[in-house]
Amino acid sequence: MKNQKSKVRSQKFKSKFKSLFASTFYFLIVFLTFAFLLLTLGQANAQSVLPLTVAPARQEIVINPGEGSAVNIRFYNFSETPVSGLVRIADFIVDNSQGAPRIIEDVNQVSPRFSAQTWLTIPYDRITIAASDKVSLQAKITVPSDARPGGRYVAVYFEPTTAIPQAIGAEKEAGTGVSSRIASLIYIKVSGPTMEKALVSRFFTPGFFEYGPVKVETQILNRGDYHVRPRGVITMSNIFGTPVDQTNLKEENIFPDVVRNYENSLGKKWLMGKYKLSLTASYGEGGQVLEAFTYVWVFPWRVALAVVLTIIILVLIISNFYKNIVVKETSLEEELKKEQEEIEKLKTQLRKRG
Repeated sequence: MKNQKSKVRSQKFKSKFKSLFASTFYFLIVFLTFAFLLLTLGQANAQSVLPLTVAPARQEIVINPGEGSAVNIRFYNFSETPVSGLVRIADFIVDNSQGAPRIIEDVNQVSPRFSAQTWLTIPYDRITIAASDKVSLQAKITVPSDARPGGRYVAVYFEPTTAIPQAIGAEKEAGTGVSSRIASLIYIKVSGPTMEKALVSRFFTPGFFEYGPVKVETQILNRGDYHVRPRGVITMSNIFGTPVDQTNLKEENIFPDVVRNYENSLGKKWLMGKYKLSLTASYGEGGQVLEAFTYVWVFPWRVALAVVLTIIILVLIISNFYKNIVVKETSLEEELKKEQEEIEKLKTQLRKRG
């Protein structure tokens, strides 16, 4: 009987084990199938995006008046689908403090002082970029003999007319993220005497901070004929003239007639006293100097108030303790002395009687 029962139990156990194994295997197959479908769909979605980029994203060239030159530009298509579109030439300007370029196709909207749209020619205005391929073109530049020395800023851009691609790999300055265009920016400098003039139009910090770090805002205005790239430092010094912190000014291009904003923070959290913030920077080929300074007070008044109140409370407690303990002890000692003196007097009188 015992053997039969053990056999029955063994069979039941095997049956349950087989059932559990089958369920686990089925779940594993379903999971792997689902994961494979997700991966396949993800790849299909990724392939539906047409990544485009341009190189070089930005290039600078110096040309004499009356002479010509050329620049090479390559448009890349990394997708598996051909992309067709238009190739255009347009001036661009940077009229914001963040340094983002804005393409202007209407030459009448650009100052003739910085326009070069009519100086460039390209071999064709329509292209098709094959899948996983590139298209190269050469833009010829012809500078008029009466061209004014200074900077000219022009872009050669590609605008798809088929499915809108997603640009990758191009710099922000080259127009990525702006509509569906990808652009190569060309900085042309016409040789000759140019004016280099920049100034600090704003160097500001609030006059008081409770805690550090101290935030300072800087604005630099370019009044010259060509873009500049200032390099400098902002220094924070205490009342003794000792530097307590220093930070570099971010190197950014500032285009003619444009203001660039900078934001910097200096110092640690715990500061106290009057501090001087000074800017020293240089720009241009001649090493022109930019200087500015301002003052700021930093005082953690809440902490100071709490400390003062704590001191006052401690003084009151100590004063009360002194009055209740020390003064009483002093008065008791004086009373004891008086009693001792009276006792001594009584003793003296008793001796005299005796």
